Amino acid sequence: MSTPFAVHEALRWGAERLADVDGRPHQQARWLLAEVRGQSSTQLVGDAHAALSPKEQKRFAALVRRRAAGEPLQHVLGHTNFYGLRINVTSDVLIPRPETEVVVEQALAMLAGVDAPRVFDAGTGSGCIACAIKHERPDATVWGGDVSDAALGVARRNAEALALDVRWQHFDMTADDAAEHAPDALDLLISNPPYIPDHEADSLDAVVRDYDPHEALFTRGDALRFYRALARWGRTAVRPGGLLLVETHADGTAAVAQLFRTYGWTSVDEKADWSGRPRMVWGQRPG
Repeated sequence: MSTPFAVHEALRWGAERLADVDGRPHQQARWLLAEVRGQSSTQLVGDAHAALSPKEQKRFAALVRRRAAGEPLQHVLGHTNFYGLRINVTSDVLIPRPETEVVVEQALAMLAGVDAPRVFDAGTGSGCIACAIKHERPDATVWGGDVSDAALGVARRNAEALALDVRWQHFDMTADDAAEHAPDALDLLISNPPYIPDHEADSLDAVVRDYDPHEALFTRGDALRFYRALARWGRTAVRPGGLLLVETHADGTAAVAQLFRTYGWTSVDEKADWSGRPRMVWGQRPG
């Protein structure tokens, strides 16, 4: 882009270079240019013949090249949409997935009859789950914990940008003393832990395998490691009658449900996501 470009010319240039990325070159070019100009896609159409400044051209070209090289669109933009919220993302956190919104929906349904609920999001990553619950339930006390300080930094910035009062803490859910560091008397313990078996790494899309943090993806040889930990110390952190809700691998839902029963959780149940794939398991602490 060495010569001055109008908006419509820049969009055509960008779409040509994104043609082989994922089949939506024109849409992605619009998103990138809208980010550069601080406009919506609709506003871009209205400004089709407006000239880009040299600074805008340079930045747009840089973003297009990053996306064309395979970097996730969310990383290039620096943010994504999750449950109606703008969630900032970096290479330090898992990019929030649409199927996780179903888990938030289930959590909110479970909390519908609870006044001022206490909720802990273990393995919070970007903080998307914690922020979504706090946004929908301002009366809730919500904590988010993660073993990664870099991820916690992203989560804190998201909560600050959204003006949400979420409490963040360094937390290792697999530690022997996890129960001592978790909030207590919880109405809901929720988690989207790493659940991809190591042997599936080669079958993942490159955009996931190469850019999402591996510690947020893979189970390190034990598919139930994180669920076992949650089921164990969750019996202490969750109040009698409170709930444990987790997102799962589509092929591992039944095993997680059985694990919960083994650890004494009752009313254990499963639910599919919008595509009909098994996606979550929950149980209730007796009492």
